[in-house]
Amino acid sequence: MRARKAALVFAGLSVLLAATGCDGGTGEPTGKKGANEASVERAETSKASEVDTTPVKLTLFPSVGIDDKDVNNLFIEPVKKKYPHITIEMIKPGKGTMIQDLVAAGQPPDLLYTWNGGLPTFQAYDLLYDVTPLARKHGMDLNRFEPVVLDAIKVLSDKGELYALPFAVNFNALYYNKDIFDRFGAPYPKDGMTWEETIELANKVSRSDGGVQYRGLDPEAVSRLSKPLGLTYVDGQTGKSAINRDEWKKVFELARAMYAIPGNKPPTFLNANAKPAFLKDKNLAMLTTINLFNLALEEAANGGLNWDVAQYPSYKEKPNVYGHVDANVVAITKTSKYKEQAMRVLEVITSDEVQLLGARTTARMSVLKNPEMKKQLGADMPFLKGKRLESIFKSSPVPAPAYSRFEDSTTNQIVLKSFEEYFNGKDLNTALRDAEQNMNKHIDDSKQK
Repeated sequence: MRARKAALVFAGLSVLLAATGCDGGTGEPTGKKGANEASVERAETSKASEVDTTPVKLTLFPSVGIDDKDVNNLFIEPVKKKYPHITIEMIKPGKGTMIQDLVAAGQPPDLLYTWNGGLPTFQAYDLLYDVTPLARKHGMDLNRFEPVVLDAIKVLSDKGELYALPFAVNFNALYYNKDIFDRFGAPYPKDGMTWEETIELANKVSRSDGGVQYRGLDPEAVSRLSKPLGLTYVDGQTGKSAINRDEWKKVFELARAMYAIPGNKPPTFLNANAKPAFLKDKNLAMLTTINLFNLALEEAANGGLNWDVAQYPSYKEKPNVYGHVDANVVAITKTSKYKEQAMRVLEVITSDEVQLLGARTTARMSVLKNPEMKKQLGADMPFLKGKRLESIFKSSPVPAPAYSRFEDSTTNQIVLKSFEEYFNGKDLNTALRDAEQNMNKHIDDSKQK
């Protein structure tokens, strides 16, 4: 039943909403309707400004990683400062506290912290709620946000509903170990490189020296290479595998060219091990991935990693483009009894003040258009001083697709296994066809649960 309900949501692509609402096909003259709407909005905004100060506790469920200190500094404390009557309590996923457990117990959270590709999971539990009316009522200007980031949320609904507000957005970059390049007398990576040029450079630093095998390049996962091409494992509209197509052949061939560099093959393709190799073992010269500035990079730098950053490599036909829009978002659940108060939380965490605080102290890229956010990225993080931060702004993401809830760890493992078989000699067409069959079987089995 849940699967059928979730499938309906993927029936079409998003219809963009104007920030002040759409015409609705009533045939009412635009000027008159605009005046009426403006009057209603002024009344609603005035009413919204009358804050109910009855103490409430809101529960926040994070399905993606975020440090406790960041929750405290960017959520709890700013909300407490502006709205002392609102308390936020985090419920971390674990044994007995997974979202299905909370729903089954009749205690779903008030707020969800996830990424745009994670929203379909909550959609299947009928937890998502369109915040557009509340945003209008509270006088929030949605035009402050980067349109491509809002669209990454709206694409999940064929009615253009906004099921969350974005909090931060990831960038992609090429991180490199300067000591490895110095050891082998190779030039550092430069901005604007294609994947072919990056592979050529990786050949120069994939070498064994002093009993250590240094690897030149790792894209972290085959899936990362697919995102600039707008690909997914599963078609968000049909709920069927989307892996057996020419674009995925291109991805597999590119990944094979990287890993086939002598000495560059990882111990396994089935577990992500590129980050530990770069951050801890320091035997990986180049890692291409998302924002690491607030994910263990500072600790690695303190541990001796001599690193810098360059622009993410591009496909020749898509210069200056990296992955899909990958945003951390906050949603108000349909079941929450405190939607007005929850909207106050969204108001605070997307304010210029908190967004700038996040940019300066955690190097989170803001979802707002305000150029000051980019200028001050990482300004309060000493380990970023002198790094080539301007490089990360030279590429842009492609619009996010409508993700399926079956874009999960199992489909990811199916793709990785398929690539491993191809790398080890299996025909590419056969590998992708087998992956398609295995993926569709997994999807069908999941729908029965």
